[in-house]
Amino acid sequence: MRLRAARALVGGLFVGPVVIEVAGDRIVRIRPADGDERVDHDIVDGVLTAGLLDLQINGSFGVDVASADADGWRTLLTGLAARGVTGIEPTVITAPLPDISAALVRVGRARDAFADAPVARILGAHLEGPFLAPARKGAHRAECMLAPTPENLDALLGDPAARAALRTVTLAPELPGALEAIRRLTGEGHVVAVGHSDATAAQVHAAADAGATMTTHVFNAQRPLTPREPGVPGAVLTDERFFVGTIIDGQHLDPRVVSLVLRSAGRRAVGVTDAIVTAGLEAGHWHDFGGQPVANDACGLGRRPDGTIAGAGIVLDEGVRRMIAAGLDPAAVLSACTENAARSLGRTDIGHIAEGAVADLVQWDAAWHPSSVWIGGRALAVPAR
Repeated sequence: MRLRAARALVGGLFVGPVVIEVAGDRIVRIRPADGDERVDHDIVDGVLTAGLLDLQINGSFGVDVASADADGWRTLLTGLAARGVTGIEPTVITAPLPDISAALVRVGRARDAFADAPVARILGAHLEGPFLAPARKGAHRAECMLAPTPENLDALLGDPAARAALRTVTLAPELPGALEAIRRLTGEGHVVAVGHSDATAAQVHAAADAGATMTTHVFNAQRPLTPREPGVPGAVLTDERFFVGTIIDGQHLDPRVVSLVLRSAGRRAVGVTDAIVTAGLEAGHWHDFGGQPVANDACGLGRRPDGTIAGAGIVLDEGVRRMIAAGLDPAAVLSACTENAARSLGRTDIGHIAEGAVADLVQWDAAWHPSSVWIGGRALAVPAR
């Protein structure tokens, strides 16, 4: 397959016109277009990018990743792919350890079951809890929170299938045993993110010394940046060792704050949704999430009955549109959701338009809606808007 694109996102910049040659499921060549080549798909208007990667997604379309069955996973992964999201880290939140372990096992089974299907890829599970600070609990259940002691890690990861499914762990580095846990988890190949934390900047830097490399939803549920204590945001924005996960729904953070993150972190900024079961649904329909009810409000935020924000009610392509509509640089926004996200997991085979990368691609129209999507070089049917 050959695609010609007037503009394509390559290496964080829009370039073009280019011809992208795909063989099997891989991009094998990228070269300047001369205008005379025969191609299978000619992208004259709009932009071509790698597929979006959402590294913090608890569910969408009425499906909760912690309890999804085979039909639920199919609904979720198919619906996301049609919206240009070609890879995800299903996110499991705070719960009793046996429930978490069981949820991780189910994520691993789904990853294997849908590995060859033209749907969003499961990149491994993101565990957000239970090793969080009760003072920064957000929508998590404080009664289920634990310190990341060796005993609790053993209980969590005792099942080999749960351990194999796990990719990222969010924890509060100020908790007893946290630095030892970070060293253990990163030593076993997991990504550790700082989040739901009351840590000082010094404690955050100590977490980086121990191996932490990611931040979970910067500015949300963490000690804030103040004039004489940088807190979690100030630490991760200025420490080059951290990627900076940033919710781009325009509600968790004002777009001007997202712009600040993009300008400060640059290629370390990672755009996510923190989407929950209500994402992609209309307002007012109640669902269970983390053992408590949640529904979207009129702005697309998932809220508990008391008004507590539980997560985003949008899919990542809508976050891209919201940020661009707010005046943020499209290349920076899209890079945060593709190339930067992939690098935060140590991967260059996804999230990139590059020779050797998997041909997960999205064509965006002039209004920044996905108009064509390819998974491993296979074209998907994208519903008309």
